[in-house]
Amino acid sequence: MSKTLFITGTDTGIGKTVITGCIAAALLRNGKKVAVYKPIQCGNLLKGNVSSPDLKLVKDLSGIDDKNLFNDYGFKLAASPHLASEQENKKVDINLIKNCLELLQKEYDFVLIEGAGGLMVPITREYTVLDLIHELAVPVLVVARASLGTINHSSMTLKLIKSRNIDVNGIIINYFKGGLIEEDNKRIIHTLNDIPILGVVPFSEKINDLADNFEKYADMDKIF
Repeated sequence: MSKTLFITGTDTGIGKTVITGCIAAALLRNGKKVAVYKPIQCGNLLKGNVSSPDLKLVKDLSGIDDKNLFNDYGFKLAASPHLASEQENKKVDINLIKNCLELLQKEYDFVLIEGAGGLMVPITREYTVLDLIHELAVPVLVVARASLGTINHSSMTLKLIKSRNIDVNGIIINYFKGGLIEEDNKRIIHTLNDIPILGVVPFSEKINDLADNFEKYADMDKIF
């Protein structure tokens, strides 16, 4: 059975796709067979083999082959999955996602699952991303921003995960610029939640450089 990781964020736009791409790049450098699975994509769909813009970014960062990128649902509206799916008169089938993951786990060394937004984003009007993680029964990596406000967002996210007895492998602090506040944010998030900080990724517009050097910023052994 493969090692599986669900990558979630404390908010939308937190950079979890970049972190997913960086992790995939590091694994591929070590000769691992990697699948990246984005069950649900909402908005900005692309034409071609990879319709998910998030998976396209993962591909650009890691060099992963199209055949190792997986997406079940692509909705046109850039909104929460429950609303985006309703606009197309479709409903997300959770069993389809579970079955797809089981097949991937049999074939790949590592499966990276990227969620949609944060934990309480509704997939249907009765079912959230947190519900999905709980049902998939896989460990979680939380991507958090470094700046003011992250203590609250990160702590609430971690408490929700713990409330469902889901394993949290750790936190990656993203978009880190340094300074008094961000240095303290990093320390206090760990202290308040007793969850390890497994990486601190600097803010950079050269995200391919981050992917090429990800092992400098994150502990790949402890991420899994």
